[in-house]
Amino acid sequence: MGLDGGTYITRSDVLRGQSWELAQADNSRSTRGGNASTCAARTRNIVDARTAKSTRWSICSLSNQPLQAPTVADFLGNLYNRDAVLEFLLSKGGAFVDDSAQHRYLNQQRASRFGYEHLQSTRDVFTVYLTEHADLVGQQPTTTDAEVVERFICPVTQLHSTRYPFVALASCGHVFSDRAVKQMTDCCCATCGTKFAEAQLIPLNGTPEQVERLKAVLPSRKQKQPKSGSKRKRTGLTADPT
Repeated sequence: MGLDGGTYITRSDVLRGQSWELAQADNSRSTRGGNASTCAARTRNIVDARTAKSTRWSICSLSNQPLQAPTVADFLGNLYNRDAVLEFLLSKGGAFVDDSAQHRYLNQQRASRFGYEHLQSTRDVFTVYLTEHADLVGQQPTTTDAEVVERFICPVTQLHSTRYPFVALASCGHVFSDRAVKQMTDCCCATCGTKFAEAQLIPLNGTPEQVERLKAVLPSRKQKQPKSGSKRKRTGLTADPT
């Protein structure tokens, strides 16, 4: 914690910061808590929204470790390190990879309030290909907000992922800004040419409304997945079966 560039922000850090800022916004002398000024509260919300979005674009949703290739996404738009998903699925089945894996699994379930129940197999995620800013390719992410914001960009429009809506094409895994996808009038990926349908556009780190819509169609999406005895290669980390 010496600000030497060797630590990464986690969700716990964000929540801890919110509690500290709320205490600082309280101008009363009451030991039971007073009323924070509306100005301070408004400023705090703006900062929190930006920090939270930057965190979601730089940290694995499961392990709280920095995102790194190979990266996968689920069909709700969450981003993960592939190794973290594999360990989670093994732990869910009772096969712990090491002595601390059970502890990590229980903490993940407790912190998310069992919010990862939709992850049942590797078919519930697909590999995504994020485009890093040219100045940051190959570098480890840091806690500096400016650098986090600049990390991922759209390969077509050069827009930044934390400033504009982004989607992943579940058919091939390439990631673009909404603006770039609207320019693909032939419904073909601008990177590899793979055809995609509207149902295969997965908003990444989307709004609560977008997540609710994705949750609503999740059961039907699972029904379209190939059965366990299918001849399809069972990596589950390549393309959406729809």
